[in-house]
Amino acid sequence: MKRRFFRPLWIFAAGVPVFSCSGQAEMPGNQDSSTHVVKAWISGYASGESAVSGEGLRDISGITGYLFRDGVFERVYDDCMTDGNTIEIGVEKAGGRLYIVARHPDAPEIGEPEPGTPESRWEKTVISSHDPGTGMFFTGKADLDKASGTEVRTSLTRGAARIDLKVAVAGNAEIREIILENIAQEAYLFPGNEPSSPENAATGEIAIRPQSPLTSDTEGIAYILEQSGTGCKVSMTAEIDGKEYRLGAMLPETVRRNTVYSVTLRKGTIDSDVELSVEQWGDGGQTDLTPDRDRLLTVDLSRSDLPEGADVEDNGTVVTLPHLGTEFTLAVESDDELELLPAEGHLLSVEPVPGKGPNLFKVTKALYAPGDPASETILQFRRKGFAAAYPEDRIVLKLEANPSTIEGTIGFGDGNYTYDFGGYADNLFGVITPGEGKKVEIEFGPGEDPWIKLDPYGDKSYRILGGWRPNDPAADGRRQTATLVISDQDGAAREEYTIARKNYGMPVVWLQGIWWCKYNAMGDSRDFEDQVLCPDDPAALAGKTLYEYLGSCTAEEYARLWGWAYQGDSGKGMRVVEQDGKAVMEGFRTGNKTHINKLPADALAPPGYELPSMEDFNRVFDATDYVWVMWNGTHTLKSPWEGHATIRREQRRKNGIQVGTMSLQNLIYIAMWSPDFPDREPVVWYGPGAQWNDDGILHAGHYNNILFGVHSPEGSGWYIAGGMENLYLHKNGAGNNDTRILRFRKSDVEYIY
Repeated sequence: MKRRFFRPLWIFAAGVPVFSCSGQAEMPGNQDSSTHVVKAWISGYASGESAVSGEGLRDISGITGYLFRDGVFERVYDDCMTDGNTIEIGVEKAGGRLYIVARHPDAPEIGEPEPGTPESRWEKTVISSHDPGTGMFFTGKADLDKASGTEVRTSLTRGAARIDLKVAVAGNAEIREIILENIAQEAYLFPGNEPSSPENAATGEIAIRPQSPLTSDTEGIAYILEQSGTGCKVSMTAEIDGKEYRLGAMLPETVRRNTVYSVTLRKGTIDSDVELSVEQWGDGGQTDLTPDRDRLLTVDLSRSDLPEGADVEDNGTVVTLPHLGTEFTLAVESDDELELLPAEGHLLSVEPVPGKGPNLFKVTKALYAPGDPASETILQFRRKGFAAAYPEDRIVLKLEANPSTIEGTIGFGDGNYTYDFGGYADNLFGVITPGEGKKVEIEFGPGEDPWIKLDPYGDKSYRILGGWRPNDPAADGRRQTATLVISDQDGAAREEYTIARKNYGMPVVWLQGIWWCKYNAMGDSRDFEDQVLCPDDPAALAGKTLYEYLGSCTAEEYARLWGWAYQGDSGKGMRVVEQDGKAVMEGFRTGNKTHINKLPADALAPPGYELPSMEDFNRVFDATDYVWVMWNGTHTLKSPWEGHATIRREQRRKNGIQVGTMSLQNLIYIAMWSPDFPDREPVVWYGPGAQWNDDGILHAGHYNNILFGVHSPEGSGWYIAGGMENLYLHKNGAGNNDTRILRFRKSDVEYIY
C-alpha cells in the first residue's frame, strides 16, 4: 500500500488557495484603469510528476511582492489573504518588474531589500536553511513593462526539489533508515540560467528514521535546496526477506529545483542483486515487467469470509456489500503477490492481513445510515516486482444504500449515528419509511421517559414525534436520549440511531385549553436558564399554588419574581430600580423601532414556548362588560371557549417591596380560573406597571397598570388601566416604547406524555 511519510521538519496541507496582496495599492476587485492586477498560479513539476499533499499554498506563512522599477527596488506588497485559486496583487501602472515569493513557515527566511537595491543584486540573493532540509517556497516574476491590459499573468515555481522513495522488490522489504549526505544549506533564491550553488555553501545531513519501517513507495520523504557540485549521496539500511542490506548511491551532480527525484530500491528475482539508484522522474530507468493480462484478479471464495448478504458478480471481480456495518476478510486470487494501493471509500477501510497467507485483506465497512448514498470503491493492486499498476488489476466493491429513508429535521449519515438538537425540541422530528421487510421501533434507556413516539403515517411510514410533559420534575436541562432501531422483522440486522435533546420545561397551569406559564419571564427571556424551571418551582416546592405562595413569600422573593419587564426585540429583561426617587425600569429608553406584539410569537421565548395571541387572552379577558380587577368577582366571556363562559377572579395586594430606598405598597396580583375545572390551579397575573417615559412605572398613584406582551401582528394588546379605585382590563396594544411583562404559553404540542 502506498503511504505518505513526512519528516517532522515540516508538513503541508493540500490545495492551492487564493491570496490577495496589498501595499498602498487598491485591492483586487476594486482596480481601475490605473492599476495592474498581477495573477499568479503554481506551475507543475518540471519532471512532470504530480504534486502531493502539502505542496500547495494553503499552509504558507506569507506571500510578498517586491517591485523593482528602473532596475532598483521601490516597494513591497504584503498582507495577503487567501481567497481560493490564485495570488492577486494590485500594482500601480508604472512599469517595472514584480518578484513574488511565497513561503512555508519552515522555508528559509527572506529579508526585505533596502530601498534602492539594484535588481541585479536582488536576483543573486542567497537563502539559508537552518538545517539541510527545507520547507517549500515558490518564486516567480511578472514583467509589468510588457503588460498590454490591466491583468498580468505569471506562474510560480517551487524553489526546492522533492525526494521520493520507490520500492521495486520481488519480496518483502523494510526500509529502516535513509541518510542524505552533503546536502546544501544555502542556495540562490531565484533560478539562474543553469543551476549552481553559492561559493562555499554549507552542507549537512538529513537522517530519515521512520517509527515504522517503510515498505512501499513513499512520496516526499525529503525536500532539499537546488545545488550543484556538492557531491550529494544517499545511503539506506533495508531488510529484504529477513536479510539486512546497507546500500548507497550518488544523487545527480546537479539537483534542480521544482524537480522530483526517486531513490529506488530494486531487487527482481530471488537470485538477483539488490540495487539502490537515484533517478529523476521521466528519465525512464530499467524496463518494467508487465503482468499476464489474460488472467484477471478475482475473489478467492474458498479463503474469503464474506458477510451475509454480500454478492460476488462479474466473474468474481465485483463484490456487492449490503448497507450494514461489517468487517470481513477478502482473499484475492492471483499468481503474484499483490500490493494494495491507497483506496478511498465512503466509511470504508481496507488493509493487508499479514502472516495469514498471500493476498489477504481486511475490509472494514461502517453502517450506511438512511441518507448515505450508494457508492463504489475500486481496490487497485500492483503486483510485487512490477514498477507500474495496471487498471485491470483491481476488485470493485459496490456499497449499497440503506433501504430505509428519513425525511425532516433529524438526519444521520457520514458515520454519524446521533442527531442531537443541542437544546429543547418537540413536535415533528421527521418521517421514516422502513425498507422492505424492515420494522422500526423506539427504545429508551433505564429510567428514561417515553419522550418520543412513532405515529403511523400512510401505508408504510411513521412520523417521529417529540413530546412534552407538563410540569416535568426532571425538566432541568438534562440530556434526554432515545434510540431509533431499524431491524428485520425478527430483530436481526439491527441498526441503532440516537436522538437527543435537552429536556427543559417551565411550570404551567391549564386554563381554557391553553397551558399558561405560571411565572413571568425573567432575565434573558429566550434562555431557559434564566427562567423558573419545573424542578425549581418555588410554589410547588412549598406545596402551594402560586396565588398562595405570593401571599406568603417574603418581600424579597416577591420582588425577585415581580420586577421584570421588556422592550423591543432584545429579550433582555429590565428590572425595577430606583432612579431620582422614582421607580423605573433599569435601561429604559425611548426611540424603540420594534413593537413587541408585532414580533413572531416565538421571537422572545425559549424553544417550545411563545407569546399568547389576542385570541388566547380573549379566552380569559374578553368579557361582556367591564372587568374590574381591583375587586374579586366573576365575568362572562363574549366568546365562550367550547361552551365555558365563566371566569372567576380573586385579587390580593403585596406591601413593603423594597426598591432602593423606596418601599412600594399595594402591588396587586390577580388569580383567574374556570369554575368548570375546579381541580385546575388558577393563572396568576402580576408584574410592574408599564413605563413609557422617564417618569417611571407610577401612574395615578400606584404601580399596577400592567401591559401584557401579546402576539398580535396588527399591534393589539391587553392592559390593566385606571386608578386603584377603578382598575379594569382594557384592549390596548400601546406603543414601541412601552414596557410590558412577558407571560409565555406552551406552544401547541401534538404528543403529551
